Amino acid sequence: MSYRMNSLLRTLCLASVAFGPMAAVAQDAGAPAPGNPAAAAVAPAAAAPQTAAPVAGAPIVPGTEPDAGKPGEQVIITGNTTGVAAIVNDFVISNYDLDQRTALFVATSGVRTTRENLTQIRAQVLRSLVDEVLELKEAQKHKIIVSKAEVDKALQSIAEDNKLTVDKILETIGRAGVTGVTFRQQINAQLTWQKLVSAKYGSDIQVSEQQVDEVLNRLKAGGDKPQFLVSEIFVAVDRPEDETTIKVSIDQIAQQIGQGAAFQTVAGQFSQSPSAADGGDIGWVVQGQLADDLDHALADIRPGQITKPIRAEGGYYILQLRDRREPIGTKIEEPKTAAAGDADAAIPLDRLLIPLPPNADASIRDRALMLANNVKMQVRACSDLPAVAMQLQGTVYTKLGTPNPKDLSPDLRAALAKAGPGEAAEPFFSPAGLELIMRCDEAPPKLVAFELPSRAELQQQLFVQQMGLYAKSYLRDLRRDAVVETR
Repeated sequence: MSYRMNSLLRTLCLASVAFGPMAAVAQDAGAPAPGNPAAAAVAPAAAAPQTAAPVAGAPIVPGTEPDAGKPGEQVIITGNTTGVAAIVNDFVISNYDLDQRTALFVATSGVRTTRENLTQIRAQVLRSLVDEVLELKEAQKHKIIVSKAEVDKALQSIAEDNKLTVDKILETIGRAGVTGVTFRQQINAQLTWQKLVSAKYGSDIQVSEQQVDEVLNRLKAGGDKPQFLVSEIFVAVDRPEDETTIKVSIDQIAQQIGQGAAFQTVAGQFSQSPSAADGGDIGWVVQGQLADDLDHALADIRPGQITKPIRAEGGYYILQLRDRREPIGTKIEEPKTAAAGDADAAIPLDRLLIPLPPNADASIRDRALMLANNVKMQVRACSDLPAVAMQLQGTVYTKLGTPNPKDLSPDLRAALAKAGPGEAAEPFFSPAGLELIMRCDEAPPKLVAFELPSRAELQQQLFVQQMGLYAKSYLRDLRRDAVVETR
């Protein structure tokens, strides 16, 4: 059996790199921002002064940010950096390398950079770069090489999974100040580490039929318990003196996800578990299978939610519950939801407006529509919209409350008729601009009964779990033997 992890980059959230070049739509159009944005979903809005859009640029250089600014205000990424960020066993990580990778993470994760979080983001990225240097140097010792063709294939997979072309991806990250070389280097590093771990330990792992039988019997015995589909972020605490620093780091990671950063992308960048190569995915687990603290935290959240940082053996965890299966014999009832087209069903709504003048030309309208459709594909809940609006200066976010459906405009009623709970309606043009309205009612959980996995699935899962333990230990040993100097 071969050991394989899907590249985390296949799960990149390309929302923000797509948002960046589109953020100036309202400005380019000379569009006014509405004085009463909530009214536009019901009636035409009044005009107000234009809001300027941000300019996408190169990575921020610490100490060169604009002096003006309020806490929480987004900082513009600018500057050219020289100098040394860290030295790892005589290998130099330059400030340019760090800035490039920071910009790549910001562009692909949806994280909004502020004065308050930028230093922490850079520290997290630097830690990841230090690990990469250790991994790549170790791979060189063992003559592990990843070919250009393998990187090209992974890059093509990323493009296909994001429904884009490779050229479009490189173009959009380029607008964020990131070179294609930086992107390819990150892919290369991940593939190299996967190859090295597989080559070093793959032949040592033999999953026996007895092991599969034992797990299968445990699953059968646990058929009366819930099943959880879980993703993880793990940050190790290798030394007691690192406890405080790591706690600050994991809290910052949780905050970034809470502000709209994609869990899969953050896991791929910062998690130190081998599951990072697959966006943190650890598959289905039975209640009681994980450590007690992790198991109890999963039971308290709903699909789509994440836990707070949890201190467990070896370090800190953040878990994402992606789905849940109920015990065998659970009676599954059809969930009842408010009908979107029901004129009497009041539904809480949020709104994102891209202001446009009435005489906007076709190209501006097309660009606005592309942006709105991109947002519609990326947002997961109404809580995501404020972060999107902050990224896209010139757009307007408004909570519409729970209006009487009879008071809504015909265009909005028609758009909502096709949207389900927690979904955004198809964007539509109004006198105020382009409207994206989202239902804020939560869809009832879709309950499904537990089914036993096949023996082949269990064998693969056991193999990956054992390989993960080897990989964690391997990287921990590399860190302990390393001499790292940060500047």
